[in-house]
Amino acid sequence: MLKPGKLKDQSDRRVALVTGGTRGIGLEIVRRFLADGYQVAFVGTKAEHVERALDILGCPEGQFYAETIDVTRQNEVGEFVDRIRARWGEITILVNNAGISPKRVDQDAPWLSQTSFGEWARVIDVNLNGPFILIRLLAPAMIANGYGRIINVGSVAGRAMPLIAGPHYAASKAGLVGLTRAAARDLAPHGITVNCVAPGRVLSDLTGPPDAQVNRSALSRIPVGRFGTAEEVAYVAAFLASPMAGFITGATIDITGGEFAA
Repeated sequence: MLKPGKLKDQSDRRVALVTGGTRGIGLEIVRRFLADGYQVAFVGTKAEHVERALDILGCPEGQFYAETIDVTRQNEVGEFVDRIRARWGEITILVNNAGISPKRVDQDAPWLSQTSFGEWARVIDVNLNGPFILIRLLAPAMIANGYGRIINVGSVAGRAMPLIAGPHYAASKAGLVGLTRAAARDLAPHGITVNCVAPGRVLSDLTGPPDAQVNRSALSRIPVGRFGTAEEVAYVAAFLASPMAGFITGATIDITGGEFAA
């Protein structure tokens, strides 16, 4: 196990943790990192999703490690982090991708009237408190080593008027942009960058088929005339995770095909 202290060389900067890494964008980020030679730990909330992801990846067992973890449970997350450190040493790259987005039951009724306090609290807990917990857990070792990369996965819903997502999802993703900036300010003097990627409509098993009404409507708002891909988001995350991105921090990179530009 790498003891606290300055990292010795580039090879010590190759341990990544990806939350929500079993499907969609998270799985593609895991796949990209593995292809780039990282040792990658990732988590999901359902055992069957973790097992499916392991089957899909099919790479050498020593290169990745996965568990079923709830990112809102601080003790559970802390114990998982300890197990990663025991295997590979300090985690130098964190991708906060885990998130939930409840669907509207009645399409004709306002979102606010359908959002219970319990549902609101759960979305904020997973989408915003989870990233805060992990940043707090990993930042001390990153500071001690003088190096780190933190990438938060936001959404266009947190950047512009939310046309599909609910108020809890939009608020959590907007909050994630604020957390990114605050953490970037605090951690920049220690060689740690903190950035956010904000995808637009990226098709996956979570968003449904392209011909679904909600997707057809979304497509009409995208200037490039197509949906995004999880692979495109993963490539941006991979660059932000690299040593070459050391002068980028506190930024939100919009991956929306022109739907939103700041």
